[in-house]
Amino acid sequence: MSLLDWIFPARCAGCHSPGSAWCAACARSLEPLRAEWAPGVPFIAAGRLEGPWQRAVHSFKYLPRPQLAAALARPLEAAVLESGLALSALAWIPLHPSRERERGFNQSERLARVLARSLGVPLCGGLRRVRPTAPQVGLSQAVRRANVAGAFRWQASPPPPGLGLGLVDDVLTTGATLQAAEAALAAAGGRLGAVLVLAVRGEGRPLVAQTLPHPAVTSPGKDCASQLGGAPISDLACGSGVNGQRVRSLAGRARTVLRGAGPDPGPRPR
Repeated sequence: MSLLDWIFPARCAGCHSPGSAWCAACARSLEPLRAEWAPGVPFIAAGRLEGPWQRAVHSFKYLPRPQLAAALARPLEAAVLESGLALSALAWIPLHPSRERERGFNQSERLARVLARSLGVPLCGGLRRVRPTAPQVGLSQAVRRANVAGAFRWQASPPPPGLGLGLVDDVLTTGATLQAAEAALAAAGGRLGAVLVLAVRGEGRPLVAQTLPHPAVTSPGKDCASQLGGAPISDLACGSGVNGQRVRSLAGRARTVLRGAGPDPGPRPR
């Protein structure tokens, strides 16, 4: 522990108690959500956007406290490991460059980088927001869809993975932003394998299932995941053999991850 840590001890982003960035008491209040984003595409959220988790997510995003990424990614990592989900790579919802300069960081990218390291999968950074969009806060679902339609494009030379790509975002409300990003991935020849978010807002997109399927990924591919040093997609399938053992081992780590586990600033116009 550094001298600064002694003088200014870490405080929980959920309840403001001293000791850690996300305390064990607040961690116990979280209930992960597992569902389907679309048929065969798992959706995982660390929890609902309420109570201590809402305060923590808003602190991370709006104060801002980018250093919270590691602590807040831990419950999402645990939910992914518990599900047994196998991913070939991770991508994130990008901000427009002007918005990212204004905020100073992209919260979804920070989360994706932490998750990629802990899950042992490569990052694919080819998804770009090619035009600025108005803030989505307060917009109806139809206006949200129109606002982000065509806002994303894949701009990397390796195409996105054809299977097993996890897309990371911070908060799901109506799903319009994620759907627009998914369309850009599909236009580039990719296929969404999972949606991973920190939180679901109360009025968010309905969850259509309560249990996650275990995707059987069998098609090899030479894409950004393999070119960035990840294992071939065919080696990342759930099931028997070496990878089946890896998935079971990862799932067993979920409880360990969870064991290691101020005032709400509220959203500001972005």
